[in-house]
Formats: sequence, C-alpha cells, structure tokens
Amino acid sequence: MHILRFLFLSLTLIAYDYIDCQSFKVKLTEHSVNVETVAFSYDGKQFASGAWDGTINLYTFDTSNNPIIKATYSGHLGAVTSLIFSKNGKYLVSASKDFSARVWNIDTPTKHKVFNLHMEPVTAAFLDAKNKYLITASLDGTIRNTLLENATKSKSIKLNGPILDLQLSKDFKFYFVAFKGGSIKKFQTTGKNLEVLSFVGHTDDINDLQLSPDGKYLASASNDKSIILWDVNSGKSYKKLSGFEWKVTSIKFSSDGNYIVGGCNNGNTKLFEVATEKLVSEFNELGMNVRDVAINRDGSLIIIATLMEGEKFGAVIYNSGITTAVANETAKKPNSASVKSKTNSKPTPKRK
Repeated sequence: MHILRFLFLSLTLIAYDYIDCQSFKVKLTEHSVNVETVAFSYDGKQFASGAWDGTINLYTFDTSNNPIIKATYSGHLGAVTSLIFSKNGKYLVSASKDFSARVWNIDTPTKHKVFNLHMEPVTAAFLDAKNKYLITASLDGTIRNTLLENATKSKSIKLNGPILDLQLSKDFKFYFVAFKGGSIKKFQTTGKNLEVLSFVGHTDDINDLQLSPDGKYLASASNDKSIILWDVNSGKSYKKLSGFEWKVTSIKFSSDGNYIVGGCNNGNTKLFEVATEKLVSEFNELGMNVRDVAINRDGSLIIIATLMEGEKFGAVIYNSGITTAVANETAKKPNSASVKSKTNSKPTPKRK
C-alpha cells in the first residue's frame, strides 16, 4: 500500500512539473487599471506593459529570472494601444488613444519625445531599422513617416478608411495596412503610394498584423475567429489557423518564425506550430478577454495582457514549453572569451 501511495505521489509530482513547465509563471499586478498591450525587447531581457490610464511599466528580470519593475512612464492621456522596442533596445515606442505617439529613451525617459500627428487614436507606431523615422497609423485613415529629430518634417499618406494596424516590409518598400471592415492591402511607401495587392479572406475586422521574421509571410488576426497567413508577394492565403471561439485580438510570431501565438476575446490563448498548423499549447488558467500577447526571443516565455475575474487589471507570464531555433543556435555558439583565450594562449612547452 505504501509503495502504491509513493508511486501515485511520484506520478502526481511528475505530472505537476510537466504542466507547470508550460503553464502559469507569474501574474503582474503593478497596474491599477486594465492592461491593453505588452511587448518584449528584441533581446528578451526587458518587457513593457501599457494600460488604459496611459501608464507604461518597464520590467527586467532578476538573477532567478523573475520579473522586476524597472520604471514607470506616464504622460499619455488615453489608453496605450501598442508598444514596441527598437531593435537596439534604446527606445520604446508607444501609441495611444489620445491621438499621439511617444518615443521613450529607456536610459533617460525624461527626454522622451511626443508626436501629436493624428486626428484620431493612433493604432500603430514604430521606428525604422535605423531609428531615424517614426512611422504611425491612425483611425483617421492616415500613415505618417516623421523624422525623429524634427517632427515638422512629416510625410502623410491619406488612405480610404480607418486603419486598424500597419506593418512595414523588410525592404521598406511596402506598407501592409489593415482597414476597418476586414480588408488588408499592400501599398508602395514611396512615389504615388499605389495599391499593389489586396488580401481577401477575412469576413470581419482585423485586429492585428504581424510579418514573419524572414518577411515572406503576413499573419492577420480577425474578429471572424481566425488567423490567416498570407504570401506577401502573391497576396494568397496559404494557411488558416482556427479553433478560436471568439474574436482573435492579437498575434505574435516566435523569433524563428516556427510558432505563432494568438489571443482570443474569451480569455484563451493558443500556441501553434506554423509548418504543421498543430496546436502546441493553450493558456487560459487566468484571465479573460485577451488584449495582447508577446513571446520572448528564446521562446520560453509568453506574456498575455488580459482582464482578470474580480479584478480590472492584469498581465500574466506563462512558461511556453517551447524553445526557438534562435535559442538553440545561440546555445551552440562557442563562448567568445574562451575562444579568444585559446587562440591567444601560448602552447605549454614540453618538459625535457
């Protein structure tokens, strides 16, 4: 009997460890209102969350890999609608319902820049690869390309209809624009800003657009309960990820493009393997009405901005249970210091 009890407890602990490794890690409670958006830095060492009251929290990790708050940014007069770090990790860009975008200098946040460029809420804002221009889109139907050091130098593109999200191609030649109503279009960034392609397949509003890391595919999340992956050159859909019970509010590719995570308005978040369309994991232990999702560079952590039952704020970090190819490649690289020491070290002379 004692042996059976021991085996039962052992199996229970093993099962618990297995579930825990790809489940709830920690809940963030520093915001006092609903959290709308979350984002990881490119290197995965920092992340940020933006709330309905306009505040932004910046986090880092301690030596035990637990999140600790590093700073709080305030200034927005409306909900923060999106967050994105610059690739070099020096800047955090925020968009807001207060019609503005802000570029925060992470080391000296008091020197952040405010851009009041639109007549309606800003739905997307990010810097170009060289951190020279701020690119923004809004429900006012315009896209603006603004010199970061001089906001008066701003080029405006007026399109037909409210813009719900925006992506820029890796070669900077094209915009991918999600319009209210469910249409996605590809436009030239220069010249006459001609429409190049139309992506047809969704039957309701698009809530989020994401380009794959290699720039070959565009993913879209829609109120029609689906995620569609498109070929950016042909405009044709090649995969459709379904199984959601309600609106898909947000999506993110993993850093290697092998996985995609999508959040749903019913509180359920799904992690898919792109190649096989296989559902890898679901995250729904805490919260409801997922507002945004983010996945770190090595794929180990997923952050979900969600509403909590009995509480009006919340973001949850989960262990994903996966590891990206990027993380595996990094792990295989030799330590540069040890390589250098081996290269520079003199051979030990043989004893006579």
